[in-house]
Parts: sequence; structure tokens; C-alpha cells
Amino acid sequence: MDQLRDNLGDAAAYSMAGIVLLVVGFVALDLVTPGRLRNLIWLDHNRNAVMLATAQVVGLSIVLVAGARDSIAVELWRGVLYTTIYVILAIAVMMWSFVLIDWLTPGKLGTLLLEDDGHPAGWICGAVFIGIGAVIGAAIGL
Repeated sequence: MDQLRDNLGDAAAYSMAGIVLLVVGFVALDLVTPGRLRNLIWLDHNRNAVMLATAQVVGLSIVLVAGARDSIAVELWRGVLYTTIYVILAIAVMMWSFVLIDWLTPGKLGTLLLEDDGHPAGWICGAVFIGIGAVIGAAIGL
């Protein structure tokens, strides 16, 4: 019963941190894309915006899982703190990659992505976000 209690506490702590960090990631993504990302997704049903935000959630979730798994041997507060730091790094690298891709490619990337015309640039950015999450997640605990 003690193990169940401890596991539930750990799950709740990581879940709460995860929710906060996913919101922080969404806000950061909103800052680098034109328009209100929230409106583009929930009001305009913009598929490119949905795909980009979904890829970010997947990438950040990979880092969250890897951070939680790697933190089993440390105190809960340290594990949540370390995981938070890894996810903040992932958010920063994802936003930097978006700006870099925008700079290296023709046209204005944010505008192309959010026109909802199925532009393939969204898939590239989405794949990059998932790749960043996978690389940072794999690096945790090395």
C-alpha cells in the first residue's frame, strides 16, 4: 500500500509539471508563429497549426517520459526539477529550430504554415520538433 501511495504521488507530481510545461511550450510556440495559435487551432481549425502543436506535444512528452524514467533513484523534487530543466531546454531548442528553418528557407515560414493549405513545410517543422524531443530524451541518463 505504501508503494501505491508513493507511486500515485510521483505520478501526480510529474503530471502537474507536465501540464504546466506543455502550456509553456504552447505559449513559446505561439510567440514564434504569426497570429494567435490558440485561435488558429480552436476557432479556425487550421490543420497546419494543429499538426505543429501536436508535434510539439509529442516531442515534449518524449522528454517528460525520459526525465521521469531517469529520475527514479533521486528524491521526487529533484526528479521533477531535472525533468523541468530538460523540457525547458527542449522548448528552447524547438523554438530556435523554428526560427532557423524560417531563416534558411524561402518565404516566411510562419505565414506558410498557418495558411491552412497543407503546405509541406509544416511536416518538416513537426518532424524536427519530434526529433528534438527524441534526441534530448535519449541523452537523458547517458
